[in-house]
Amino acid sequence: MKATVQSSPSLWKQMNERWNRTLHREEPLGYILSAPSLIFLAVMLGYPLVLALYLSMTNKHLGSPPKWVGFENFINLFSTSLYWETFKNSFVYTLIALAFKFIGGLLVAQMLNREFIGKRLARAALLLPWIVPTVFSTLAWRWMFNPANSILNLLLRQWGVIHENLPWLIKGDWAMGTLIWINVWRGVPFFAITFLAALQSVSEELIDAAKIDGANAWQRFWRVVFPLIIPVVVVVVLMSTISTLGDFELPYLLTGGGPGNSTNVFGILTFNYAVMNGVIGVGSAVAVSTLPILAALVIQSLREVRRKD
Repeated sequence: MKATVQSSPSLWKQMNERWNRTLHREEPLGYILSAPSLIFLAVMLGYPLVLALYLSMTNKHLGSPPKWVGFENFINLFSTSLYWETFKNSFVYTLIALAFKFIGGLLVAQMLNREFIGKRLARAALLLPWIVPTVFSTLAWRWMFNPANSILNLLLRQWGVIHENLPWLIKGDWAMGTLIWINVWRGVPFFAITFLAALQSVSEELIDAAKIDGANAWQRFWRVVFPLIIPVVVVVVLMSTISTLGDFELPYLLTGGGPGNSTNVFGILTFNYAVMNGVIGVGSAVAVSTLPILAALVIQSLREVRRKD
């Protein structure tokens, strides 16, 4: 009994010392501190993902139990012209909007990185399109582009630019162009503010050294500044690609996928199958069909960041 009592403090001391050593090592401490966030992500993101994968391989209908059908939903989906038209629309929408957001964000960031009167006010005003709720801003744009009483058509006619109303939301190409414009208007502030933060992290000494070597403004940016901000650029482009490819609010509120199916994108097609028609299995298959593309983008982006690092 006496030996047990004496050994307990010694055992407790050893455990305490071992725990202190663990906390002072970076790798175990990182796992411990990350565990709550990883558990939260596993529950909030992992479970819906696994459920969507499961439902995409069932004939689940609203109000009926699911029955396993394997890849039948995907085979049927890929055999329809509607899916491939949606596929084309989604990528046209994503790639064109992404290109304009990238160029616009980079130009705005360069301008805001200079010293001028009202710089802080300009930075604050820039965020307005991004922070305004999508529902409010989209409904406002929808009113402005309304073919029946468009304020834009009225102004253009008064200025003599046009003689008849432009078919903003009536013709397919015009509707897609309008959709892309509003997405760019909303997305440029996010690109600009993020790029601005990256630009301000670049050492002025490197830029001054390039000036001394005779590099002009374009050479200083392309050969010195841009390579240093590529990790930030990759992350921002990746996040915007994922959000734009899966966009639902803006296309649904502005055009609903019309006219015809000219602005039908993955988000709307998923909603129509799963919610409007109650075919949850096929709707899940539409959403899951984008996973390989997004996974490839994530993997390639991580490789690019590591290579640059």
